[in-house]
Amino acid sequence: MDDLAVVLLSHRVRLQRIADVLYRYGLAEWVNRVRNVDDVGFLGSRVAKAADAGLAGLTEGERLRGALVELGTTSVKFGQMLSLRPDLVGAAVARELEQLQASVPADSPGVAQSRVESELKAPTADVFAAFDPEPFASGSVAQVHHARLPDSTEVVVKVLHAGAEGVVRDDLDLMTALAEFLQNRDEEIALYRPVALVAEFVTMMRSAIDLSQERSNLERFAANFADEPDVVIPVAFPALSTPRVLTMRLLTGSAFTDRASVEATGWDVDTLVRRATNIYLEMIFRDGLYHADPHPGNFLIPDGEHLAILDFGDVGRLSAPRRRQLESLIIAGVARDDESIADILIEMTNPPPGTDLLALRADIDVWMTRYLLGGVSHLDVAGIIGGGMQLIHQHRLALPPDLALLFRVLLRLQGLGQGVATEVRLTELLQPYVEQITVKRFDPRRIAHRAARGARAWERLFEDFPEEIHAILDEIRTGELAVDLRVRDVDGAVDRLVDGLIAAASILASAQLIGRRSGPVLAGVSLPGMVAAGVGVVTWQRLAARRQGHQTVVGRTRRLARLREGQT
Repeated sequence: MDDLAVVLLSHRVRLQRIADVLYRYGLAEWVNRVRNVDDVGFLGSRVAKAADAGLAGLTEGERLRGALVELGTTSVKFGQMLSLRPDLVGAAVARELEQLQASVPADSPGVAQSRVESELKAPTADVFAAFDPEPFASGSVAQVHHARLPDSTEVVVKVLHAGAEGVVRDDLDLMTALAEFLQNRDEEIALYRPVALVAEFVTMMRSAIDLSQERSNLERFAANFADEPDVVIPVAFPALSTPRVLTMRLLTGSAFTDRASVEATGWDVDTLVRRATNIYLEMIFRDGLYHADPHPGNFLIPDGEHLAILDFGDVGRLSAPRRRQLESLIIAGVARDDESIADILIEMTNPPPGTDLLALRADIDVWMTRYLLGGVSHLDVAGIIGGGMQLIHQHRLALPPDLALLFRVLLRLQGLGQGVATEVRLTELLQPYVEQITVKRFDPRRIAHRAARGARAWERLFEDFPEEIHAILDEIRTGELAVDLRVRDVDGAVDRLVDGLIAAASILASAQLIGRRSGPVLAGVSLPGMVAAGVGVVTWQRLAARRQGHQTVVGRTRRLARLREGQT
């Protein structure tokens, strides 16, 4: 039995529970996919036979939300992640899943305190001047307590729930196995790339149950904003923190929830919303590392000159290649270059075989006409992102997880001022960054640097090429690599067939490489694509020449017969 089967078999009770809950909520299609596992004996024979009649009037999103809540914390967190992916689940379902709140009851009295003592290897009375055994908040994987250090510093102590790690890891193992099973055996669900989706979720949840990751995030963001004293990041105490316990300085202030509370601190409301939005744009475009949940509850206003940001357990990152793609998309959008936008979206989403690229490009043109005709300062960010997500969902594509998260953060920034009765257009604040990106992209020094880097890559390729060929020849000589092909081909039919296959494959490959502008690129044209096209053309010409000069066995026989007749 392979590893996948072992994981599914060991979780067969949980699988049965999933099937029962989904069936009762009227998600029969989902149940059938789960029950596909049953053909190898992982599920029992009993599954609820009918959906709950009381749930029949609910929408699919409402029923899915209810099922995830019933299935527990890990499922709720997965639903929260899916709420960020309207490109996968559709806008209506995503909106419904936004209402999911992952919270669990606090541990029994004394449990968290015992865990703190075990992790810090000392009684709380020796470490803290005071420690409140009653938590003031309890989330999906941890709860938070007030405490005070011996020097009178007020702190908060975040503690993982007892058993949370084991429960989460078991659920993640099952989800990973199910995703792999369904992707391999269900062609329709495979289009949504469940293995990659679950892998994204696994990464997020493993960070959530390792509080040392959050402590590292706090330190990184504090360093990034060290020169901006108005930005307040919670300070962690490494000596009082472990992977299961995180001790941070207590921050106090007013909530970012209504106009009156903001004005009472001394901030001008419009100024505060603009500053909060600019902080996030600095994170994204300057640092490539950003707080991933900018809702008002994660902001605190200590006074009229400072803004504190809370909860750094969930952050987003932009790699250098992804940042270049994003910059290219922004530049193409500003230039209204629909062909470049289509090329970049195709590169980002990596469409599966069978995708109608002509229809996709036509829909991108419609999307651009609708949302991208105005100046940068008048663009509708919510419409652009929402329409783009709908387009991607319609064509059954999937955005990379990091970009899906980024677009969701931009949407939340656009709506940040709604709760305090003000509107600040995100596009107005984005305009300076767009200008910086454009200038930076066409900076001669950057172009020269990229050209030099490309030249070094080609230099390494040509330097290594003789050694690679030599290694292949050595393997052939030693028998480690051998091709044994014996074909009696008097007519040369196999040669012509092979040439035809090579020519066709080269032409198709060149079309894909050139269409996607696969690097290295020269004057906007993919060099590997041009090489593949050259191979195809040369092979095709050779095939045509062989056809013109080639005589079959029958032809040669007839020619010999005529020669003999002439001799007689």
